[in-house]
Amino acid sequence: MTMYTVAMQLELNLSLAAGYKSPSQRARVVTEGWFAANMYCPACPSPRLGRTRGSTAVVDFVCDSCGAEYQVKAKAGPLGGRLRDAAYDPMIERAQENRSPHFAFLGYDSDRWRVRGLLLVPGHFITPDVIERCRPLSEGARRAGWVGCNILAGLLPTDGRVAAIEDGRIMPAENVRAEWHRFADLADAEPEQRGWTVDVLRCVRMIGRKEFTLREFRDGFEAELGALHPRNKHVRFKIQQQLQKLRDRGVLRFLGHGRYVVE
Repeated sequence: MTMYTVAMQLELNLSLAAGYKSPSQRARVVTEGWFAANMYCPACPSPRLGRTRGSTAVVDFVCDSCGAEYQVKAKAGPLGGRLRDAAYDPMIERAQENRSPHFAFLGYDSDRWRVRGLLLVPGHFITPDVIERCRPLSEGARRAGWVGCNILAGLLPTDGRVAAIEDGRIMPAENVRAEWHRFADLADAEPEQRGWTVDVLRCVRMIGRKEFTLREFRDGFEAELGALHPRNKHVRFKIQQQLQKLRDRGVLRFLGHGRYVVE
């Protein structure tokens, strides 16, 4: 199957914001306009994504070829560890039902109006654990009582953070798509199983060295994983099971006697 590419331009088109006075509205129109004009579908060979209707909850763009749904969030400056999302209730509902959209977090330079970074997070890495509920807006706010949420990037394994643009450098589309598809089968896993795989994978990436033992992994992460999955009463068994699954995926190599190597 042919993989099409898009010639990206990093400049944001300010003329799209003509007639808008609110800084937030201007930024939204300009950044979403850039995404519509420049972004391809990382989930399939399609070179373009189409906009959804304005009333579509938690989804901004959709791929006409494969049906993949995307939500776009933009921020001036570095993206940071808490990635601002939209309303909490529809987002957590989708995550619990394995229907999370894919995310595109866009960072831009507000002085030069130029894209600096574009971080893609496949929806199959969005588990309920990484969605943080924000405080309701105050009574004096225009949308009093509205509850938003954040995506906690620190709880995502590096495999779930795919850079399409990094520090102003455009990554090759074929590399982005290859990274995207490594764990695409998680989209079909049950929510609890998917959550365990994502959480154990994140912990493996946090170890910071090539070789570790099962005992070291349990000592370092058993309490944390138990807190993330309080309904599971067999955390030790689940950890070993998930390490075996990561071995089968080629993420780990088993050396015997409880020793693993990160590939």
